[in-house]
Amino acid sequence: MNIPAQHAYRNTAIFIVLIIIGVQWGFYIPYTSQFPTFKDSTTIIHIHAALLMTWLILLVVQPMLIHLGKPKLHRTIGKLSYVLGPLIILFIFLVGRGSYGRSLGKAPEQVILAVMELDIRGLFSFAIIWALAMLYRKTPSAHMRYMIATGILGIGPGVGRGLVNGFGYSLWTALTITDVIGLLIVGVLLVVDLVKKNNYKPFLIVFALLLVGAIFWQLRDSSLWQNFARQYAALLYY
Repeated sequence: MNIPAQHAYRNTAIFIVLIIIGVQWGFYIPYTSQFPTFKDSTTIIHIHAALLMTWLILLVVQPMLIHLGKPKLHRTIGKLSYVLGPLIILFIFLVGRGSYGRSLGKAPEQVILAVMELDIRGLFSFAIIWALAMLYRKTPSAHMRYMIATGILGIGPGVGRGLVNGFGYSLWTALTITDVIGLLIVGVLLVVDLVKKNNYKPFLIVFALLLVGAIFWQLRDSSLWQNFARQYAALLYY
């Protein structure tokens, strides 16, 4: 088993800080700038945002505690993951269902079903990676990589919105760009692990999950996806 050096934990914290900056940039116009009225947001959206920001902050604090030689405090705070993880999964679902309900009658069905790809993949990707991080909590090399991956999932929603609101990209183009960014980051981390003969399996699994999500985004208008999303909505959103 490969135990990452302490500097790797420091670098992880710095990397997550950069993701937080990207997320804040992306959500400034559609969310943060609306403070204190938040006229376009619901209570569910507020809770969702608070949970995810708490999670990202945790991803900064936890590796720094290891870097500073405080593993006991790291383990104590880490117990929050057992509460935050399921709550985040629940509220990703609730936000997706709410978005679907608000879109009915305001956008073509094809567009609504296409956008559902983002909510569905976000739900399943986070749930799978969080579950693996908890499963391998006693294997630092795997646990750290899966936790990093949960942060990488924030690039799409955050930076994607930033590209839309800051540079005028369409949602379709912006999310394609962030898909490529996510795959490149995980791909590089995977190659580094392979070259250094580290535990490469976590990033291999994450790369596969991101790739599947990216492929379905490109297939969002296909009958395959449209039929699946329609059945998903009929089963879980009504």
